[in-house]
Amino acid sequence: MTKRRPSNKKPTGVNRSLGNSLLNERERNRRSHQKSKFEGEVENAAMLDKVSKKVIDSITEESGLEEFLAKAQLAGTEFSADRENVRIVSENKSVVIPSRKDFLNNVELQAQYKDKLKIPRRPSRDRWNSIEELNLLENEVFLKWREDLAELQDVDGLSLTPFERNPEMWKELWRVVEKSDIVVQIVDARNPLLFRSQDLEDYVKEVDPAKQNLLLVNKADLLPSELVHVWAAYFREQNINAVFWSAMDELEKIDEDDEEMEKEQEQEPSCSSEASDVCYLRKKEDLIAMLKRMGHVTGTPGEKPLMIGMVGYPNVGKSSTINKLVGAKKVSVSATPGKTRHFQTIWVDKELCLCDCPGLVMPSFSFGRNEMFLNGIMPVDQMRDHYGPTSLLLSRVALDYLENRYSLLLPDREKPSATDLLTTLAFNRGFMSAAGIPDSSRAARLLIKDVVTGKILWVASPPNQEQEDINELMYASSVSGETKRAGAVQLQELEKRGLLLDEKTRNKEVDVGFFAGDTSSAHIRTSRGLADVHESSQTGSTASYTTTMGKIMKTGKVVLVLRGRYAGRKAVVVKTYDEGSTERAYPHALIAGVNKYPKQITTRMGKKKQESRNKLKPFLKVVSYSHLLPTRYTLDVTFEKANINKESLKEPGKKRRAALEAKAKFEERYKTGKNRWFFTKLRF
Repeated sequence: MTKRRPSNKKPTGVNRSLGNSLLNERERNRRSHQKSKFEGEVENAAMLDKVSKKVIDSITEESGLEEFLAKAQLAGTEFSADRENVRIVSENKSVVIPSRKDFLNNVELQAQYKDKLKIPRRPSRDRWNSIEELNLLENEVFLKWREDLAELQDVDGLSLTPFERNPEMWKELWRVVEKSDIVVQIVDARNPLLFRSQDLEDYVKEVDPAKQNLLLVNKADLLPSELVHVWAAYFREQNINAVFWSAMDELEKIDEDDEEMEKEQEQEPSCSSEASDVCYLRKKEDLIAMLKRMGHVTGTPGEKPLMIGMVGYPNVGKSSTINKLVGAKKVSVSATPGKTRHFQTIWVDKELCLCDCPGLVMPSFSFGRNEMFLNGIMPVDQMRDHYGPTSLLLSRVALDYLENRYSLLLPDREKPSATDLLTTLAFNRGFMSAAGIPDSSRAARLLIKDVVTGKILWVASPPNQEQEDINELMYASSVSGETKRAGAVQLQELEKRGLLLDEKTRNKEVDVGFFAGDTSSAHIRTSRGLADVHESSQTGSTASYTTTMGKIMKTGKVVLVLRGRYAGRKAVVVKTYDEGSTERAYPHALIAGVNKYPKQITTRMGKKKQESRNKLKPFLKVVSYSHLLPTRYTLDVTFEKANINKESLKEPGKKRRAALEAKAKFEERYKTGKNRWFFTKLRF
């Protein structure tokens, strides 16, 4: 009978390639049609955007070699290097938290050089006639721009944040500015000036004086009402057209029948009331109406639609704002900064269209990348130094607030350190590494993510206000007694395990080590101790017992594996490493165990079947003591240490030979009928 051929549910081979080609061709035609339809309204748009879209990656930081190669590519320079003369220089970074005096001096220095903090400009239309000429001019612009910023970084005392270095990302911004009637710059309400670019507003006016700027202060729901008024007063003094806004969906779920909610809405400041000093919009209809008023939309048939450019740093809520205005999920939202990578248009209605620009990290003055992580500009997953951002957070947020938030009690409250905070938090949350110590990096990521999402709130003060006054307003609450007691329990456990590094703990360890000679804690009495007792009984003097700690893990001991892919398997210790090694600082052992146990046989089975069921499969692994459960049994099996060791597990060939030797030893032991309990699978 002919075997039935399975149904071909998915195309394979040539059919699959042909189908994918047709789908890709259809998608390319669809995109090119949409692109030409929209750009037909703009003069010379076909020449400006002749290059098709490609995947754009944001580049905010470069090494010295990468920066050199990028500048050489922009300049069109070719070079060669001698491979033998290459030298790599590593720089050591230290965590320095600026003082109040240094901060004020840095603010004055930033105000002095703020005019030199520019963004790149697109070459004017009268300077080029072809795409090749445009590319050359753009490369010259980017090269000159990067050289100016490099000179600015050489100024003693100034520090620039990591900024966007990919020219393709800036080209997307140029397109948005040229096509938009109103450019909305979205900033985070917790630190608006860090996210605001004054030079971007100037560039918008340079492109066309008729274009307008609007500062949309997003995430305003995280601020207390007092701070909203403080920031609104500062924006009025600086003649900044600012609107407070929140893109949270929960704020739209308002019960119109609730009288108390209606009273609260009447008390909230809005742009419609003339007596209010704060423009705070909560509904999408209000923001859409305000944009149409700014764009002088009359609703006349055939009127040109109003184009609104949405520009901002990554993770300021730009995509969330667009989705709320449209009323549907048109733009993907992600906690990772820089989700949007291409310019795209979203229609709100026939009169209003939004131009979404990719998140751009613009040049700004700062104290380094630690502040970038705390403000959500850079992804938390890219954080390698977790003590720097934590130290900066401790210098800003009140210690009582952190202890109350995470039910902690730090050992040194006068001089809290990032090490104590991360160690205590990791132990409290159960973040332990494989070596059995608290995982500080995981605790740091938890802290920084809570800061980005607003669970830990820190709000920057305007330049005309003192930061201490704002902090006192934010962290006025005290810590309850229950939280202190819960933190004290965790603190005692950390002290017992010797995981704290404060001065008090170090002094206590010195005292314990000094007075340890008068006390003895023993498990096993040695023969030398018995001799001392016999001698002291005849001389009449007193003598203490000489005691040593009994060794549990030793060669030949049968253990049970508790974690990993071999959990529940029996194994025998081949070699122990009580003090650890350079690769593994914790105590561990090399074990040989049985992964696949022999199966049960009967007398009715043939010889071949009995031989196949008598086979077993061993495993060799280096396991920590904390993942092994020692038993009272031992297995008298001698392995060749030259073949079975830790070095043999690193090479595939030696590892196979070591496994074959372990298999031969175990099968030999099993066939003799001894230690049958070792070759029996545990029943769970």
